[in-house]
Amino acid sequence: MLKRRIKEKMQSEQGTSIFFGLLLFLTASILSVVILEGAVTTVKTVASDRTSEQNQLACTSAAQLLRDSIVNVKLSADIVETKTGDHVETAKNWKDVSNASLISTSLATSQSFAQMLQNYVKEADKKNKDVFGTDYFGIPVTKKLIISSAGSGTDAAFSQFSNLDKINAEFTITPRKSDDTAKKNEVTYDIVVKLSTGTGRDSSHVVLSLTGKTEARDATSSVNGNTSTTTTPYEYKWEAKDIFYGDSVRTLGDSQ
Repeated sequence: MLKRRIKEKMQSEQGTSIFFGLLLFLTASILSVVILEGAVTTVKTVASDRTSEQNQLACTSAAQLLRDSIVNVKLSADIVETKTGDHVETAKNWKDVSNASLISTSLATSQSFAQMLQNYVKEADKKNKDVFGTDYFGIPVTKKLIISSAGSGTDAAFSQFSNLDKINAEFTITPRKSDDTAKKNEVTYDIVVKLSTGTGRDSSHVVLSLTGKTEARDATSSVNGNTSTTTTPYEYKWEAKDIFYGDSVRTLGDSQ
């Protein structure tokens, strides 16, 4: 009798041990899965944060290089007013891009980049039809391209960006006229460039804003019969306004 009870107790304790052993194993397995999933999630988050940070750095670097390049460009044009009697015709003649189109030749800005910028400005003039009238004036021109050593279809224009990964860029040039009637021929060209790279949560967006400046030089005049001609040279430059994080220009905010 006693022997049978001892045997039953041993069997009961053995079953309990097996049960708790299985329970402990199951608990450990669940904890292992949770820890593993947490570790994988952490690794993915760290990798994503690193990618996002690299994209942000690439965009900011591109914006700074682009800012320095645009600020280093100086375009020139002659405004020619021809008056015969009461009839006045005004023409704008852009001067060819040359070494003189670069304020500092020590920077990496190329003549090809200055030429590209002049082409955009000339297109803005054309899109606004009559640069010297009020109708249709102020219509922006937007160009989409990729900033890299092979961007915009020409290596030379973006040679200064050769060390950067490809950055998407959207140039918007908006011509502005002076409100002063005495300066009716003075047109400036404001520039906003939206830069982006990456996809999804890893994407980065930066906006570069520049204000257009213009300066008139001494005019020259000539008379031929009843026709008088006045030629006024103008220089067109840009002043860096700000670099913003995000995809829109702000008056105040996080800038570089």
